Amino acid sequence: MIATVAGLLAVATAWAQVTVLEVIPLRYRTVEQVLPVIQPMLAKGGTASGLQGQLVIRTTPGNLEEIRRILASIDTVPRRLLITVRQDADASYSERGVGVSGRIGTDQGRVTVPGSVAGPGGSAVVREGDDRLRARVVDSSSADSDRNTQTVQVMEGSPAFIRVGQSVPVQQQQQPLVRTFPGGRTVTEQVVGGVEYRDATSGFYALPRVAGDRVTLDISAQREALSGQVQGGFNVQRAVTTVAGRLGEWIEVVGTAQTASGQQSVLLGRTAATASDTRRVLVKVEELR
Repeated sequence: MIATVAGLLAVATAWAQVTVLEVIPLRYRTVEQVLPVIQPMLAKGGTASGLQGQLVIRTTPGNLEEIRRILASIDTVPRRLLITVRQDADASYSERGVGVSGRIGTDQGRVTVPGSVAGPGGSAVVREGDDRLRARVVDSSSADSDRNTQTVQVMEGSPAFIRVGQSVPVQQQQQPLVRTFPGGRTVTEQVVGGVEYRDATSGFYALPRVAGDRVTLDISAQREALSGQVQGGFNVQRAVTTVAGRLGEWIEVVGTAQTASGQQSVLLGRTAATASDTRRVLVKVEELR
């Protein structure tokens, strides 16, 4: 036991004699940016920490020289980057239908066919005495596109954040109010809600890391817009991920596509409708020289 303790003391003493303590000031990078690169390169038992923009390293002389060479390659002037995020939303709706309505008959009987296709469209009417036939054709379509593009300049290795938006007035729904009077009589009234303001914002957070002509990007993007279909509703789009690609090229962060279709057949009529919704988030990182 005594021999084992003596051996450990000898090893500890030998390690203390062959290690050095060095304080290395950083020129362009921060301690937080450099430490994750340096720590895996330390010799066994070595330590590295940061203090006021300086690295404090205890390791062997040979390992210290290796770390100095690594620092010379990474503690360089950060590149200026321009990050562009584009959030696209495309929606379309189409409806086609045809139907026949009217009344026709004789002295013994008469048949009436109600209208089966509603909405805007063209129609043709044929009359003869009390008889009347109406043919109606509906062929309508609508499309809505929204392009939201934001850019921000940032130094390589530093996070970027941008958010813009507006406060949108939203009409609150009517709320029923029940009043109870003496004798048990109750009266229900509709109370008109007021107007509240909700923030609709769009923006992104991004942290770029560049190696040569390739970039790795931690990104969180968000887009909010007032819905044109639901009163008081909002369309919300969010994406959080890490992507990689080449500088100057568009990188797809996320893309979604939804399509819905339906048909309805009634007496002497038929309608068909199709709706689609496509959303994409793209990012591009360029170096500013």
